[in-house]
Amino acid sequence: MPNTGAQPGAGQHDGAYPGSARSSGPSIQDLLDTDTRPVPVALRDHSYSYRGSADLPKSRYTSPEFAALEAEYLWRYTWQPACREDEITKSGDHVVYDVANESLIVTRQADGSIRAFHNACLHRGTRLRDTDGRVGSFRCPFHGWTWGVDGQLTDLPCEWDFPHITQSPETSCLPEARVARWCGWVFVNMDPNCEPFETYAAKLIEHFGTSFDFANRYVTFHAVKEVACNWKVCMEAFSEGYHVIATHPQILEFTGDANSEYSVWDDSPYVSRFVNGFGVQSPHLSDTLSPQQVVDAYLEFAARMPRGSGLTVNDDANPRALVAAILRTGMSARLNTDLDALSDSEVLDAILYHLFPAFAPWAGLGQPLVYRWRPGRTPDTCFMDVWRLAPVPDSGEAPAPAVCTRLTLDQSWKEAPRMGGLADVFEQDMENLPMVQAGLKSTGKRGVSFGNYQEARLRQIHQMIDQFILRGLAREGRNASEVERYLVPEG
Repeated sequence: MPNTGAQPGAGQHDGAYPGSARSSGPSIQDLLDTDTRPVPVALRDHSYSYRGSADLPKSRYTSPEFAALEAEYLWRYTWQPACREDEITKSGDHVVYDVANESLIVTRQADGSIRAFHNACLHRGTRLRDTDGRVGSFRCPFHGWTWGVDGQLTDLPCEWDFPHITQSPETSCLPEARVARWCGWVFVNMDPNCEPFETYAAKLIEHFGTSFDFANRYVTFHAVKEVACNWKVCMEAFSEGYHVIATHPQILEFTGDANSEYSVWDDSPYVSRFVNGFGVQSPHLSDTLSPQQVVDAYLEFAARMPRGSGLTVNDDANPRALVAAILRTGMSARLNTDLDALSDSEVLDAILYHLFPAFAPWAGLGQPLVYRWRPGRTPDTCFMDVWRLAPVPDSGEAPAPAVCTRLTLDQSWKEAPRMGGLADVFEQDMENLPMVQAGLKSTGKRGVSFGNYQEARLRQIHQMIDQFILRGLAREGRNASEVERYLVPEG
């Protein structure tokens, strides 16, 4: 049964159905009611349905066999962001997108279109490209087989010996993946019979189309880091506000962490959303803070303003409105664009969408973030990308996109230029993740427990993973009992 937004008291059930309990304090919808600007209609579209409460097998995060199932049936059959369009502006520009065992060359064509070719020579499988760049053709370094940027075979040494290859495009052209373009992003799907991106990402497209300016952006920061945990462990750490009390206690004075809103839509199952409100104190704090304390704490964190050096705040003031006004003015000047129409929520709150399996764009904010996760070389590692986007200046000329910084397991996010204070928060998360991965291998408790509401999105993502695996097994006539020990239990 969907929850339309009612908020029972702290830790209380209203008796209607499991998962109905909510924290005390103002909900996100309550905060939107006090906004000083018109609120985007997308933020009023929120939905929840109970997803179960049974423990998940820990082996989903640690087993090489389960990682192989994901590689075979998940990553080959889902829509994933491969690159930004402004990374490949001219014919022959290309980005190599690696995920699990797969690799694609995403390249711009002479007519301006974008195509994605499997990154393997049709002779004996050698990777054609290891790096991004611009070329006139894709030449195998092993024996010299060569394809044009359109995927057509142009040179085959000793062609006389391969009549079975050259006789038709089916055997001579590079195999392709499906491509979709949305708001400056290039998405790929290796399944030729996949669901169209427009229906797969329906809720995301609808919300950003009606409420958020996400297309007119350029990249001011991009870094990718190898992380010492399974990709799902990393993804989950950035998908809920429940961890704030223990991991980020420095922000409790100005974030309503336990009052965050989590949405899953039954009519668009690949899209979910997490909204964490700022400019309001955490319900975990036993003392009621004054508006002055909330404003001072937020400005100290977000604007590096020492406490007591900012404005004087009346006891009846709305701290959200005050800090939103300050940030709105400052960002407008810094970005050379008018942000006056942005609501307080868009300026302040963490509005984080998730497109299954591993693309997470923020909405609102002058410089929204985007996350991407991919599996690593083993189940114990993964890769996480972080982009920061900024509105194209009112002049209409976008600066060149930032160059990607690549960080190894041993490097810190603090080594990524221009990440700023965000790196400190990320490093707090990074300290947890290897401990999570190690603890998952403990011989104690056999499962992972999720909350009914705050972690419902995480359970839904796991349930979607199982759906793709079970579909794949069914296509091949295999019995689901082969993988039953890994699946999310019902109930």
